[in-house]
Amino acid sequence: MGDERGPRVRMCRGCCCGTRAKLPDVDHDAVAAVLGNDLGPGAELRVVDCLWACDLANVVVVNPATAARASGARPAWVTEVNTVDRARAVADWVRRGGPGLAEPPAELGEVRTAAGLRRTTA
Repeated sequence: MGDERGPRVRMCRGCCCGTRAKLPDVDHDAVAAVLGNDLGPGAELRVVDCLWACDLANVVVVNPATAARASGARPAWVTEVNTVDRARAVADWVRRGGPGLAEPPAELGEVRTAAGLRRTTA
């Protein structure tokens, strides 16, 4: 089936997430490299300007694979992806299938839906 997709990851790197202005002690390039290289086959990384949850920077949204979405899985918001280890935990989850197909690693803590976020800007 040509329309089957793996998980898609959206990484905020615009207004404040992913910038030294907001989080000067984070190696943003290393976090982005892990997410860009370690998601596994079929997964896709998209860099976006803003995900409107600036107080929870750095924010990553994991969209379910096509099959999981068809079964009711919804996008999962992972906040404070500010270390290489946390980025690796996201990548590991995506390689195992992501939302609806695999439980998120415990080290990610609370993984939220969009409804569970309070949207803010910088």
